[in-house]
Amino acid sequence: MFSERVRPREAQRQATRQDVLDAAEALFHTEGFKATTVRRIAAGAGVSIGTVMAAGDKDSLLVEAMDRRIRLMHQARMIPETGFLAMKAGGNAPEMVAALVQPFMQLFAEDLDLAREYGAVLMRGRHQSEVFGSLALQLKSEFEQAYKLFGLGRQAARTAATATHLAYLGILLSWSAGAFGQEDALVQLKESVAALMGEGDGRS
Repeated sequence: MFSERVRPREAQRQATRQDVLDAAEALFHTEGFKATTVRRIAAGAGVSIGTVMAAGDKDSLLVEAMDRRIRLMHQARMIPETGFLAMKAGGNAPEMVAALVQPFMQLFAEDLDLAREYGAVLMRGRHQSEVFGSLALQLKSEFEQAYKLFGLGRQAARTAATATHLAYLGILLSWSAGAFGQEDALVQLKESVAALMGEGDGRS
């Protein structure tokens, strides 16, 4: 009896949190992160300001919204018909790794201002993000498979995948901050992968 009463209450709480997150994400895109207020998020979600604050501050809502979009992209790639193993592109590891990360870079490119805010929040280190946890593990696993497909052994592929993920995060944050363009970001990533595979790989 007790558990039967708890489940609907928990389901309602999750639904309300989802409404808050949806409203926040929509406003971040349409009005900009800085211009969005907690009051506007509350109005958009149809809840009180206190309910929004219970879900998280603006920074945490931004991190959760971006992490959710990245997570959904990862999940879509795990469908057999569109799995990353079917993305073997260009005949070498640099091209395949570039193909693996390009959707995420496109996500950032859709709203660079918001991407910069997201990167700034992550750099402050006060909010946990899945991109350093479960999402990092998934992407590193994809990188590792790419390296294995093009000849590296298990341990070498794992080490290269970790190094590639660190390079990718650095390049992504630098690009979103305006240090260079998207194409240059992909070139830098390909060069990093080619170096890990050995001189000459990826340019044949």
